[in-house]
Amino acid sequence: MRSDLSILEELGASLAPAQDDPPAEVRHRVMNGMRHPVRRPRLLSRLSGVRLAWGIGAPAVAAAAVAAALVAGQLADIAGGQPAPPGRGTDVEAGTGAVPLAPPGAEQVLRLAAQHAAATPAMDARPKQFLFIDSVEIESKIDSGRTTVSGPLPTRTWLSVDGTRDGLVIQEVRRSSTRTHIDGCTNGRQAQTVDRPATTPEVACTPEPAYRPGRVPTDAAGLLAYVYSVAAAEPEWVSVGAGPDGRPSGYVRLSADQRAFTEIAEILYKNHLPAVQEAAFLAAGRIAGVQVRRDVADAAGRAGVAVTRTEAGASHELIFDPTSYRYLGYNIIGAEFDQTTAKVVRSPNSRKGTAQIRLGPNPKPGEVIYKSALLGIAVVDKAGQRP
Repeated sequence: MRSDLSILEELGASLAPAQDDPPAEVRHRVMNGMRHPVRRPRLLSRLSGVRLAWGIGAPAVAAAAVAAALVAGQLADIAGGQPAPPGRGTDVEAGTGAVPLAPPGAEQVLRLAAQHAAATPAMDARPKQFLFIDSVEIESKIDSGRTTVSGPLPTRTWLSVDGTRDGLVIQEVRRSSTRTHIDGCTNGRQAQTVDRPATTPEVACTPEPAYRPGRVPTDAAGLLAYVYSVAAAEPEWVSVGAGPDGRPSGYVRLSADQRAFTEIAEILYKNHLPAVQEAAFLAAGRIAGVQVRRDVADAAGRAGVAVTRTEAGASHELIFDPTSYRYLGYNIIGAEFDQTTAKVVRSPNSRKGTAQIRLGPNPKPGEVIYKSALLGIAVVDKAGQRP
């Protein structure tokens, strides 16, 4: 059976005929390796076994799906008239016919998470410094029709505080480590593919700060409008079926609501400023179709409560501590996908902007596609430095 990589190469060629400049590389990478090393605005993209960087119509394709994002900080008491966390308190005193408080719904969980983010003191970070993110990941990889899951993989990331300096990702895999360069946005220019700055042309860019205000709004309404604008400009498509040659037989476009939700997960990973995280949680609570799933675990094995949104065979989960509502991580889990009710097209049409494709066999319901858990964050002076 042909590998996914060969299928992708042919698919890229068919969707984007050769230009004067050669197309960007097509790299085969684990399903949700460290976030987007492919192209802005994605920092490291994760997909069903692939990472794409060739063009569909206009710019380049960035593989979809996301990575985790987490806010570290001391546990903050959540009081002031807000719902009690699960397992805490009742609506009346014991012995007087008390009825346990109902567990909070999705919007309540996200509101409590926003309160935790707002109560987290901002760290002192200068523009020239880096945000160090210590995390673990569980990754699913598809090759020649076979799926393997690896992890937890210790992953350490250095992101530029102001977004203008080159970052770094180091991930430990089987007694060795892989290093991924993250090209910074310097003087408004950046390599087209983040991890291959020497071999791809520079394109215009806007810095993406890791711990400062930037183009992402710090109020819920503004951030919600922003993620929906991204959803419109950067649609995501999911492949459906496969023909005799192994290539997809069609594609389904994700809804704007699903893209907005996954873009919020992107933001949570890329910018850890408490004000940004607070706005992201409140915005997520305003997206239709979000639900609560209890008794989940992150990549580090920590128990949590998840706010999820499911579509096209994948459930995207934001994981929170069930008591403090501190953000723990991000999961992508296989889900049911009724293709008979989906609108399938023969080829994705991105028109303008960046299209994203999730390629490969649909995972089985409950199957882990990707997990990431934050262990801690800190501010350091240079990429590669440990706190």
